[in-house]
Formats: sequence, structure tokens, C-alpha cells
Amino acid sequence: MTTLAAANPTLLFLAGCAVLTWVLLRRCYGRCGRKKSKDNRDYLEHLHRPTNAWDGACHDAAALVDRQKVELYEMARDVSGRLDSKLMLLNHLIATSQKQIDRMEELLAELDAAATRQETAAV
Repeated sequence: MTTLAAANPTLLFLAGCAVLTWVLLRRCYGRCGRKKSKDNRDYLEHLHRPTNAWDGACHDAAALVDRQKVELYEMARDVSGRLDSKLMLLNHLIATSQKQIDRMEELLAELDAAATRQETAAV
């Protein structure tokens, strides 16, 4: 006991850390050795791989609901975009048709004016 009391505390601390490291490495080598890595590889080979987007969601109701929400939001955004483009096209067609209506009314007014001039000239 006197030899331990006389020893440098820093040296004793380093020796304790070395022993602890050696023990932990021995334990880890037994758990994480070559035998276990082969078992891990076998586990990955037998692990079920999903075949479609909904494969694992049938067992988890929250995941199923979340996935359906995402799909509904995407579909709503797509439909909204289509409706917006159709409304823009409809507004453009309405403006074009209004211009044509105004032009036809001008032409009819000119035709009426020409017809009344001809009638007054013929009389």
C-alpha cells in the first residue's frame, strides 16, 4: 500500500485508463467480432425490401395518413394550377371576343351610316 501512496497520481490515473481501455476493447471485440458481422450481413440479406411506395405504410396508420395527406396536397396543387391556367385562358378569350364584338359594332354602325347616306342620296 505504501508503494501506491508513493506513486505519482498522474501515472496511476494513466495506468487505470489503459487498463479500462484494454478491458473495454476486449469486451467489444467479443461482441463486434467477425462472427457478429457475418450475422449482421445475414440479417440484412433477409430484411424485407419495399417493392412499392406503400409497402411499409400498411402497418403504420400514422404513416399511411401522412402519406395520403401529402398526395392530396400534391393533387390539390396540381388541380389548382390547371384551374388557374384555364381561367387565364378564359379571360384572354373573353377579352379577345369583346374586342371582336366592339369591332363588329363599329362596322355595323358604318354600314348603317352608309345605308342612310345612300337612301338620302337616292331621294
